[in-house]
Amino acid sequence: MSLGIWKHIGLHGHSVGSFACEGGGIKWTSALTQESVQGSTKSIPKDAMSSAQWTVFGKSGHVRLQTTGSNRLHHELRFDGFPANDYETLRGIFKDSYGIDLSKYNMSASGTQFGLSKMSGKKLTFRHCILEDAEEEGEEFEVREGDEMLSLDLAEVSQCVLPGNNRNEIELQFPESDAVEANNDQLVSIRFYIPPDQDQDPADRTVKTPAELLQQKIMSTANIRKTTGDVIVEFDQEKGSFLTPRGRYSIELYDRFFRMRGQKYDYKIKYDDISRLFLLPKPDDVHMAFVIALDKPIRQGQQRYQHLVLQTSKDPDEVTVNLDEDTIKKEYGDDLQPVMRGSFSNLVAKTFKVIAKKKVFIPGNFQNANQQACVKCALRANEGLLYPLEKQFVFIHKPPVLIRFNEIESVEFQRYAGGTGSTRNFDLAVMLKSSAATATTSQEYIFSGIDRSDYQGLYNFLSSKGISIKNLQETAPEVTVAPVYNEDEIYGGPDDEDMGEESEDG
Repeated sequence: MSLGIWKHIGLHGHSVGSFACEGGGIKWTSALTQESVQGSTKSIPKDAMSSAQWTVFGKSGHVRLQTTGSNRLHHELRFDGFPANDYETLRGIFKDSYGIDLSKYNMSASGTQFGLSKMSGKKLTFRHCILEDAEEEGEEFEVREGDEMLSLDLAEVSQCVLPGNNRNEIELQFPESDAVEANNDQLVSIRFYIPPDQDQDPADRTVKTPAELLQQKIMSTANIRKTTGDVIVEFDQEKGSFLTPRGRYSIELYDRFFRMRGQKYDYKIKYDDISRLFLLPKPDDVHMAFVIALDKPIRQGQQRYQHLVLQTSKDPDEVTVNLDEDTIKKEYGDDLQPVMRGSFSNLVAKTFKVIAKKKVFIPGNFQNANQQACVKCALRANEGLLYPLEKQFVFIHKPPVLIRFNEIESVEFQRYAGGTGSTRNFDLAVMLKSSAATATTSQEYIFSGIDRSDYQGLYNFLSSKGISIKNLQETAPEVTVAPVYNEDEIYGGPDDEDMGEESEDG
């Protein structure tokens, strides 16, 4: 039996929906049909409710509902959008049907930017700091705690760092939710300044500042470093360095996700969020670039990284799989062994391929004038390497760019004067289809400074792919060559073979 239904009620971290009070509890249902997979309905049985508060912001009422944590419910749910004059109606339903009082909860509207912090359970609360006048001259102000200004659920914190070299600030970062309606704002980071101890020497780094102490407490409470399950394979941070995001991170592969652990940032990335993996040889014949393309970018402050570039070596190495032989045989067949040996780059690629169940794409038939799989060039002011693969371009490393051939409208060779010109370099302009360009991607990429000797190889390759070339030049007949870098048996085939199933992705 329905005791009352409210439409257009928002649930924190989700969209808007309907809020229904029933005899057995509360049921919230999202108005977005596409949210059917990710928590489109929340049911809170009445025996799982512990307390509730009511607050009015502007013209709408907000309800905070604390739970016992049973039924896999969050310890606090927040709903907004109630008519401000519906307080008594809701209070009566909560009291008569659920046995809890919907008490009024005052929030500070002072507008100040400083306050008193307090951690209780998994909640970080900031309250208005009221300074009472001293009773006698010369005495310090009396500090009194006022109404709440802000409260944050630490269970939702994805990062807590000291930005830059500032030891007196902390930055909390939050993951972006897929369940929020499009074009709606989300809180993704917030920064706090914690005044240093006046009696402490700022140059003494052996003594932690109040900000560093608070950061440690938040890290412990939020369980940012806590993982579930056992590490299957681990790669030490000294074995390779990330070019994007720059720094050294150890890598831990779990059953359903992997972790990157650095000195300042830790990341947990689900295998489902990986769109593609690439293993690309660098021209020095010493290093390899392992590229992880993500559907959801990771963040460092305001910077987003959708492509992770790990520079690894070809040096012989070995890795231990932390599973017993029976489990390895059952879960991964003959693809993994208890101890695996080979070049470090191959070990990284193969463990990701097997554990994440993602294909690793490698260069195919393209070769430049020096029989290499890439051409040196620059994107804007940044020098890098452009890899023409069988179904896409990959540019590394700053910024990494991935361009699918089926997204290209046309290409144009610029500043190339054929055999009679004196120019030693030329540019390759890649124009995307209007449907492929987004708010975060350009519609045209210009790869500049390509050596003139690489023109023939690029032209032949792009012509063979059926890509429209605006300014056709006379070229020699196309010559078929063997793949430059071919490890089909290790990685499951070159790029053209692996991409066959993904040709419709667009």
